[in-house]
Amino acid sequence: MNAARKTVRAYVELARLSNIPTCFSNVLVGCAIGGLSGWSEWKTIAGMTIAIGLLYIAGMALNDALDHTFDRKQRPSRPIPSGRISIRAACVFTVICMTMAIGLITLMAAPALLPGLMLAVTIIVYDFLHKKIAASVVLMGLCRGLVYVTAAAAVARPIDWSITIIFVGTVTIYISIVTHIARSEVAPTAGARRWLSIMLPFIALAPAALVHSGTWVQPAATALLVLSWLVLAARHALARPARTKNAILNWLSGICLIDAFYLTLLDQPTFAVAALGCFVLTAIGHRYILGT
Repeated sequence: MNAARKTVRAYVELARLSNIPTCFSNVLVGCAIGGLSGWSEWKTIAGMTIAIGLLYIAGMALNDALDHTFDRKQRPSRPIPSGRISIRAACVFTVICMTMAIGLITLMAAPALLPGLMLAVTIIVYDFLHKKIAASVVLMGLCRGLVYVTAAAAVARPIDWSITIIFVGTVTIYISIVTHIARSEVAPTAGARRWLSIMLPFIALAPAALVHSGTWVQPAATALLVLSWLVLAARHALARPARTKNAILNWLSGICLIDAFYLTLLDQPTFAVAALGCFVLTAIGHRYILGT
């Protein structure tokens, strides 16, 4: 029994399962962009959340399988270098999760298949290139942006591409910057951390200048939460010595807060509340399973 628990724990760490609620909040934003209002199509939301979650898990597993040499030196406690999961097992796990994700998208939301395949390919390309090409951080950002597009397509309604581009562009830039700073978790670069950390709150809140439906009360309240959380993350990043890991975890859980803010801009208050719940789950989850 203990062996089984240890194996499950190893796969949970491999998958970085604490970050999965951010996939749910991303899907909610995508569905809202696609024109979905309320929970009438909850099966589509649930199916896309599971599919996107599986793609995320596959990406994390493949990342660790490809980075096993680097992790053996820098992060020996990770599941693969610690010997709890073999490279072969991680690769098989990756294929299973990715196959299940694409199959689920095909069955539940065929219009989302093309962007879903694009997301899968982007995940794979990023995992193979991220240690070789610095600009690959943009691919990681694009992965989150493609979640919005995939979920929007799953709703099977005409997509407002002007709004889609705004949100996709913003989340792509946000995640690209966080990924770039995350690389300094091992090799600190104080100069980059400083100005990029300061930029993140402005980038996250930028869509408010271009997109808004309904009153300003809910967006303003949610924007204050986003700003407070990202300022806290910046303080971690700019501390001496830098608490880079704490900052990264804040930025990751902050994805849900940002999604909640975007959902208020799209006049989807119930979705926004769900995204806030995802933030709480992610923040709590990080206490037990690191998201980096």
